[in-house]
Amino acid sequence: MKILTTLAERDYFLGFAALLNSVVHYGTYVDKVIVGYRGELPEWLPPLRVSNHGREFTTPEGLPVELVELSGSKHMVHEKPKWFAHVSDVLAPDATEYFFFDSDIIINTRMSFFGEWVAEGIGICGDVNFLFDPTHPIRLKWAKLAEANGLTVRNQIHGFYNSGFLAWTQEQKPFIADWNRAFSILAPKSGDMKQFRVFDRTAMVQSTNQDSFNLAMMITEVPLSVIGPEAMSFINGMQLMFHPIGAKPWKRDFGKDFLQGRAPRQADIQFWRHVNGTALQPLPVAKANRTLKYSRALRWLGRFYHRL
Repeated sequence: MKILTTLAERDYFLGFAALLNSVVHYGTYVDKVIVGYRGELPEWLPPLRVSNHGREFTTPEGLPVELVELSGSKHMVHEKPKWFAHVSDVLAPDATEYFFFDSDIIINTRMSFFGEWVAEGIGICGDVNFLFDPTHPIRLKWAKLAEANGLTVRNQIHGFYNSGFLAWTQEQKPFIADWNRAFSILAPKSGDMKQFRVFDRTAMVQSTNQDSFNLAMMITEVPLSVIGPEAMSFINGMQLMFHPIGAKPWKRDFGKDFLQGRAPRQADIQFWRHVNGTALQPLPVAKANRTLKYSRALRWLGRFYHRL
């Protein structure tokens, strides 16, 4: 069995709708979707049934989607390593492959490629702020802290990697344990864990979630298979998925932003392309179609009118 998992709360369920619709659009590949959530579930979800671990529905394509409520008060991003261990060990312990996508990501390639990718090692994507040398002073601080806690730094990692995507197999589960160990030693340095981040990049820990992810890459014995920032469309290249950084597509005022020289991003357009689909339809069709056309037009005009 192949599992796709994500985390969602509040308006991020709109992002989840676009993610799920894009997954179905590009060939599904996975056998089940598991969503960790907090708070109220949106009313626009299909009728839900009781499942083994929460509630579930099945898409028209026959893909089961299970919704499992999370506990805890940390910012949702800091729940990732614990959630991945829970998915791997409790919710789907016998799965052969696991794929995590942040709930604001939109798929942009055949889903079967992700299976080919994880066969080569843990699937990991470069971050928008990718330059991060092995001799970067912050990375060297992580290494010293890891060694002081009995961990061995095994890998010289070039670049900084984004925890918004991760792929692993049954055999590669030890990486999840490595991430949880890295998280436990960096968390005391992070400040308030209810916030996405507290400090700037001059601090040892800017965001425990992502910094510990990068430290886990340094200490793991599990083979890694990394693609740079082009995987999340931060730069030109493969563009396997779109990951909107900053304001989310469903929150942007495109007209106001355009007048300030900020045209819609390709990630915005892809969100409005997929927010309604065969699996989920959270928004009125007329609104989604209108916003898609509007954002495309403004993006085209942005060739001539933009911030310097």
